[in-house]
Amino acid sequence: MYLSTKRALLLIGIIFSLTTFPGTLFAAGFDLVKFTTTPKTPGANESVLVLMNSFAVNLSTANITWYVNKEPIKNGMAEKSITVRTGDFGEQTIIDVIILTAEGQTLNKQLVIAPAEVDILWEAQTYTPPFYKGKALPSYKSMVRVTAIPRFNTLTSNPAEYYYKWTYDRIKGAGEAIGRNSIVIPVGYAGSSVPVDVETSLPGTEWKGAKYVAIPVSDPKVTLYEQAPLLGTLFHHALKQSTETTGTEFTVRAVPYFFSLDGLLNGELSYKWNVGNQYRQSEVDAQNLTLVRSGKNLESQTISLDVQNPKRILQHARVQGVISFTSQE
Repeated sequence: MYLSTKRALLLIGIIFSLTTFPGTLFAAGFDLVKFTTTPKTPGANESVLVLMNSFAVNLSTANITWYVNKEPIKNGMAEKSITVRTGDFGEQTIIDVIILTAEGQTLNKQLVIAPAEVDILWEAQTYTPPFYKGKALPSYKSMVRVTAIPRFNTLTSNPAEYYYKWTYDRIKGAGEAIGRNSIVIPVGYAGSSVPVDVETSLPGTEWKGAKYVAIPVSDPKVTLYEQAPLLGTLFHHALKQSTETTGTEFTVRAVPYFFSLDGLLNGELSYKWNVGNQYRQSEVDAQNLTLVRSGKNLESQTISLDVQNPKRILQHARVQGVISFTSQE
């Protein structure tokens, strides 16, 4: 008796859940109508195409009315899309849709577009000398730290509260998690660029943002400076292709730019000096080369230098120049 009653109640429950009452269409635990937007994550002051589709409702025979921020914008049969323009960062665009099906049923649907502003900063983990005013650039196989800074109003939001999803090289995932606002990624060959995408959202709200940046990859370089006995490296004046001196000796200092920071700090870079066509054995400090005048008359010495990171073989730079000892007479 108890089993028969239980089966009867189960049958009644199934019939009730499948019954659709006139006037309103219920979504029993799933979405009958879905929105897609182009672009996927709209930004501020941007034109957005909103498209509506359904697997359960015949939208092609339905009368559809669109409202944007409570204002009626569009109405008609099978009007399944609309183009809207978002507001400033921090402003929500609320889209309401009323669908009247051919069977006389009504379905309400809402989409909220809340664009968050996202800035991306990147910092190459490559070397630049003290007082260098430019930006360190990534070179072959060097690492780059990329940081996202999201906000949804004029004030900077707390990055730790946001959810982040990172992608680089278009298909390589770099992690996703709440508070993961920075990543470290490798780059490729010089002359190329590494595309980085981040999608961010504020859990529990409608705020969403996205940003794309292409990080350029450069060749490393090496620059020659005079190494003065008392003042040290004269960074304010790089040596030209041809440099003159009246002294009896002249010390050249080689300074690498944009080589991987770990390789330089670990002493892994190799320096190969040539004077004329002869290899010159490195001094105590491989970055220095001291030239000595052989007589009192005008004398020129051609020097060249190759710098290479043996662990990243294409991190290589070459420079050459002429040091002229002027006559002392």
